[in-house]
Amino acid sequence: MNIDEIFNKITEGKSVIMFKKDVKTLIPEISARWTTIYLAEPVPPKLRLVEILSKLGAGKKETMKRFTIEELKDKIESETKNKKVIIAFNHFEKMTKTGSQAFEFLIDLPSIILVCSYQNHFRDHAYTLFTRMESFKDEKDEEVDIKLAVFAVITFLCIFSYLKLAFSFAGTMAFGVLAATWFGLMIFRTFLFFCK
Repeated sequence: MNIDEIFNKITEGKSVIMFKKDVKTLIPEISARWTTIYLAEPVPPKLRLVEILSKLGAGKKETMKRFTIEELKDKIESETKNKKVIIAFNHFEKMTKTGSQAFEFLIDLPSIILVCSYQNHFRDHAYTLFTRMESFKDEKDEEVDIKLAVFAVITFLCIFSYLKLAFSFAGTMAFGVLAATWFGLMIFRTFLFFCK
């Protein structure tokens, strides 16, 4: 993961998400160039919106806590009209459905750029927001999914052991092959079910 590439994307106005990278380490460099608001994590969304507004100098947290999420989003939009603001946070995987909707609104604003990171898999409702950001991942963090290959090998081993067992007893060969194939495919389907 090249830090210069990340800063180029931010300069272009694109939001960035990184895998297994602490955003807090980038804050000094980002805040030297742009107005930066660091949030530890994106939840709970209403309190994060209040925190963003208070760091923008829009008022006191106590008075803004009474606003609805929609009112907070409108206030953020008016406060960031003529400035570029970077909102940075870790733990994207904790994103809730409401938080995802709030941050999707923020990413639509031309003045706001998100810089965030995630450590694990995240929920489906955050995927839309994820696809709207430039993703950065180190080559060492690339994961190769070998589950299907392992399941296929186990399935073939089950088929062959069933065939050996079927042929050791008296019986027709066609029945044995058909039963072994059925048995192997059932094993494979069961592994796929537990995999998901």
